[in-house]
Amino acid sequence: MAVALTVAGCGKSGDRASLAPAEQMEAALRPVALAAALKQLPSGHFSGTTLFRVAPASRKPSDDDAITTKTELWLDRHGQYRLVESNDHDGGREVVLFGRELSVAIKPGKMIRRAAQEPEPTRLLEEAVGGPWAAWETVRRFATVERAADGTGLRVSRSAKAQPVAASFAEATPLRRWRDTISVQSLEGEVKLDPKSGLVSAFDLKAHFTATREDKVALVGEIAVSTRLDGVGKTPVITAPVAEALPQRQRTILEERALLGSSTGPKEAR
Repeated sequence: MAVALTVAGCGKSGDRASLAPAEQMEAALRPVALAAALKQLPSGHFSGTTLFRVAPASRKPSDDDAITTKTELWLDRHGQYRLVESNDHDGGREVVLFGRELSVAIKPGKMIRRAAQEPEPTRLLEEAVGGPWAAWETVRRFATVERAADGTGLRVSRSAKAQPVAASFAEATPLRRWRDTISVQSLEGEVKLDPKSGLVSAFDLKAHFTATREDKVALVGEIAVSTRLDGVGKTPVITAPVAEALPQRQRTILEERALLGSSTGPKEAR
């Protein structure tokens, strides 16, 4: 999930140094912080590959148990962006924010254009850079984070003992609680930071883990996330995509009466 980002709340190098390495990692990787930092760049290109594999421990994992997503994101000096995502299950999407319009195409459909209204453009940007956070959230309890010897980044390794914090954090839902059963067998990662700005220029993390579903089925999992940021200040201006306007559907009088009741019809004479 590496994208250019300023560690949230830490604009100066002295402020960043005051954070513990794990706190610095967590603040940097949150999608809200990443998206906000990207918006502050003069321009840039973010690319990433995210692999997640989860399968029952009772059988050998297959390709159907994994999904690999490739992300390409370009941002220009006007705050516009183009996002292209694809995965190995024939899925994907393209999103273009151009001026005051947002165009979206879900593979293999056509691109549809509509007015860009917050928070949707920012939410889509946060989703685009969410791979590193998803990986970190999964392995966080078993991660030891240390500053690199040259001071340009952070190194992640497996902790021998789980940390006393919920893997799925306060926003846990029934569909996410399996993360609290995770036990990490192997973990290694590295984050490269710009020494002056604190921006993350690269992120790499690999891990293998076990977990248990709510129905007591044992799981084995694998994570591999790699991202890069380049082209800062050199990314070309985004151009308007070829897209169709969102059709405006007009309700008939009969539909209105069905939805709103008979009060829309003519009043009876008294």
